[in-house]
Amino acid sequence: MISIQRAETPDDIDAVRALIRGFVRWTMAEIAETDNPAIFAGLETELAGLPGRYGPPTGCLVLARLDCEPVGCVAFYAHDASTIEVKRMFVLPQARGHGIGGRMMELLLAQARAAGFRRVLLSSHHSMHAAHGTYRRAGFRDVRVAAEFPSAVAGVDVCMELALDAEYRADARSE
Repeated sequence: MISIQRAETPDDIDAVRALIRGFVRWTMAEIAETDNPAIFAGLETELAGLPGRYGPPTGCLVLARLDCEPVGCVAFYAHDASTIEVKRMFVLPQARGHGIGGRMMELLLAQARAAGFRRVLLSSHHSMHAAHGTYRRAGFRDVRVAAEFPSAVAGVDVCMELALDAEYRADARSE
């Protein structure tokens, strides 16, 4: 059984911390092109302060469980009153193939719409093809690396954008 919900309790937050640490280990072992720990500079400070910028009212932290075990997370934080950035999307390798990433993204975007945000940004390593597919199925489109993506590196990261207000209007017309 899969459950997807906001991470709100201390146990949920601890589970997210463990998943993000697992993400970092996986990233460094599987896709890092160099042994560059600077790509996760400040991570332990971020984890110690969770939910931090991912907390309400301008952020959201989502936790996925498979058979009651934590297996995935994703978050957003506000850039400004209309724009958020998606961060920390990860599903444990052994839990992939169940549609968990898509379901987490669905809840995350619903939370963003409910909070009144209209635009979503994200960046992802160029080798994470399965994640890119999840993002594109959710409606994201590729965009150029720009100042809005301060941590993105041209040629290494894929940057994407989604207009929530346009998608919301399209959904409203079909009802």
